[in-house]
Amino acid sequence: MQGLMQDVPLTVELALRRAETVGAGVEVISVEPGGIHRGTWGEVAGRARRLRALLDRLGVAPGDAVGTFAWNTRRHLELYLGVPAAGRVLHTANVRLAPDDVRYVISHARDRALFVDASLTGALAPIRNELEVAHVIVLDDGADVDPGFADCPRYEALLAQSEPLPGVEVPETDAASICFTSGTTGRPKAVVYSHRSILLHSLGSMGVDSHGISRHDTLLPLTPMFHVNCWGLPYTAALAAAKLVLPGRDTSPAAFAGLVEAERVTVAAGVPTLWIRFLEELESGVRDLSSLTRVLSGGAESPAPLVARYTKRGISYFHGWGATETSPSGTAAVLRPGHDDPRWGPPVPGVELRLRGDDGALAPWDGVTQGEIEARGPWVTSAYLAPEDDSNTSRFTPDGWFRTGDVGRIGPDGALEIVDRTKDLIKSGGEWISSLELERALLDHPDVAEAAVIAVPHAEWGERPAAIIVARGDSAPDAEALAGFLRGRVASWWVPDIVEVVDELPRTGVGKYDKRRLRARFAEPAPNSPEPS
Repeated sequence: MQGLMQDVPLTVELALRRAETVGAGVEVISVEPGGIHRGTWGEVAGRARRLRALLDRLGVAPGDAVGTFAWNTRRHLELYLGVPAAGRVLHTANVRLAPDDVRYVISHARDRALFVDASLTGALAPIRNELEVAHVIVLDDGADVDPGFADCPRYEALLAQSEPLPGVEVPETDAASICFTSGTTGRPKAVVYSHRSILLHSLGSMGVDSHGISRHDTLLPLTPMFHVNCWGLPYTAALAAAKLVLPGRDTSPAAFAGLVEAERVTVAAGVPTLWIRFLEELESGVRDLSSLTRVLSGGAESPAPLVARYTKRGISYFHGWGATETSPSGTAAVLRPGHDDPRWGPPVPGVELRLRGDDGALAPWDGVTQGEIEARGPWVTSAYLAPEDDSNTSRFTPDGWFRTGDVGRIGPDGALEIVDRTKDLIKSGGEWISSLELERALLDHPDVAEAAVIAVPHAEWGERPAAIIVARGDSAPDAEALAGFLRGRVASWWVPDIVEVVDELPRTGVGKYDKRRLRARFAEPAPNSPEPS
């Protein structure tokens, strides 16, 4: 017997209809170079409806990719909704990539048109003549346009000439958007999200065991809209009909705090680095930030002392693990006063996890045995777009699970602890050292604000750990003091051979520590020396 339920496709069109009906009068705030724009979901949806006619007139066919090169603004939001609802495929290019990588991702996605913020035209100027797109459209954000883009049509003028059209009926399994991985181990890889995966991921993000977004929230995503669909939050906000605050390009602690105070933000999302920087504003008492009740954090480890400082103030800290390939929600730990260990989190409903040991066999969930984490679910990718290497065989198991490249442990209750990235593990004298566990131990030191541990070549032991730290305040511990602090917390032979204090750690375009750049600084092997006993 078959189920007798209506067959309504799960498409971005559903989110757009929700925004223009239930959310018609709900505010959408956008920070732009000319000031703050105050609008509504109804206005965003109306303008998004015009995009179908705009794309038709440009000759961008259904199924074609449409690129964006833009900050977190209302115009980018219109493209988020309008492009997939028009039957095209949204590709959000990372504005912080090197020019050659930008050229590569635009070419690899086969973008037919590219919408670029006026303020970002200068960043594209070095590759202007290499862009393999039929149309470049400038998003008028009040900034000056680079001379190389002066002859490009303007978004507002094109939109004014376009009548709103209904969405296109597409199969829910059709492509809706493309995002590229960070490319920390090579060229970025393209992940293609379906309409169905986006809708299910966003519905999942409304659950209390995930991000818990509701129509009663005011949401501020500091996560870039060019990275993993901004964690799916624009689509989640549309479905929830929640007030949305888009910060533009300025995510400094002062600007962020000003938006929280002025717009009474209840939940904000960003990488741990942002939450470290925001603490001074939060604890200064200068602004009224009492509306902020939840923070969403992911993309990197959240140090336990950082989480404790938020939960102590009554702010719930949602720490998640995932990847571009998982849309990105994989696990979520809801951390509150009395439960603020950020290392453990169960998979969000809809995602299944398992571990595979070094011997190739599945590892038990005993909280002790380590293995590579494999994932599957309705918003986990099954393949990369036309890869130029062997990733579609090396990153996916024969039975279809995604090999994440992360090493972890899973407890009997299904809660996951990340041990390390496979590429970040340090093999010293034939034994493994976890860079992540060393970083956690270093962050327990009161004078360490940030820490990144990498493997450096060693003539005798193969690899040894090096710690690059940012001091808290003016007091920076020296190598000998840190070594003494670590002994008893980690195995003595884990203690780093090199400790370097820097003003700032290098980061990737999405805010993660750029360990590839750090490794390049220590590429020469150290001479023979006895390993710590």
